[in-house]
Amino acid sequence: MSETHYELLGVEPDASKEDIRAAYRDRIEELRGKAEKGRSDQAREGARVETARLNAAWQVLSDPFQRQRYDAGLADASGADTDQEDVVVEEEAVPAPARRRGLFEPRPRDARGRPSRREPEGVPGAEAAPVGRRLAALAIDVLTMGAVFIGATSLLASVSSDSVGLVIVLVIGLFVLFNAYFVFPTVRTGQTLGKRLTHIMTVDADTGQLLTWRRATLRYIVPIVLVIGLPGSLGLMIALLFGISWVLIDTRVGLMDRSYLGHSRVVLARYRPEPPQ
Repeated sequence: MSETHYELLGVEPDASKEDIRAAYRDRIEELRGKAEKGRSDQAREGARVETARLNAAWQVLSDPFQRQRYDAGLADASGADTDQEDVVVEEEAVPAPARRRGLFEPRPRDARGRPSRREPEGVPGAEAAPVGRRLAALAIDVLTMGAVFIGATSLLASVSSDSVGLVIVLVIGLFVLFNAYFVFPTVRTGQTLGKRLTHIMTVDADTGQLLTWRRATLRYIVPIVLVIGLPGSLGLMIALLFGISWVLIDTRVGLMDRSYLGHSRVVLARYRPEPPQ
């Protein structure tokens, strides 16, 4: 019989959700280290594939309805043909991570000889968020915080030039508000207001779980500093371009999600990610 979700996590079929969660967290933390510190590409790739299987197992077993249906499928499969040595249990397909194209490797071409676009890069075992939802989430977040920014800049403009202390207080307050809107909810749930309303979320690129404080801060720090630090609408325009850079990249992985910043991916919110330990 092929390995079941329970066997993959190392728990019994009657284990409680808390026991399954604990086993899942332990395995994810172990694989996180292998994916980040693996000495070879093969070792890191193997850790990512195993992470995808764990994410798929947790997605099923953490949901009571999906778990009940999965258990019923296991029972049917085990009782359908007890005389056979191997009983194949149908599992959710987990797509293999796409191979990364080298820096100087030419892009593949379609039948007409034109460079073909790559599939959006997501997290192994999760589905990358479609363009429409990401744009809708971005519009909601920009409109929400744009109103805050305009109100703050209007207040700054009304302050006399000799009120330096008040200007500093307002700038610091704006910085705190932007972090409270973007960084804090991303660490807690993976979702800003816009992402929550469009049912997508930001997760770790390797494990599919919530970002750490460090990675969430790095993901948003550049556009926040651009908006607050540059004069007038210049900072806002550059920050917006930085934030929608994924639209211009064939993998749909923008500058904010690159490994040197957030090392994150935006995926559909079809499972509940776990916070890093």
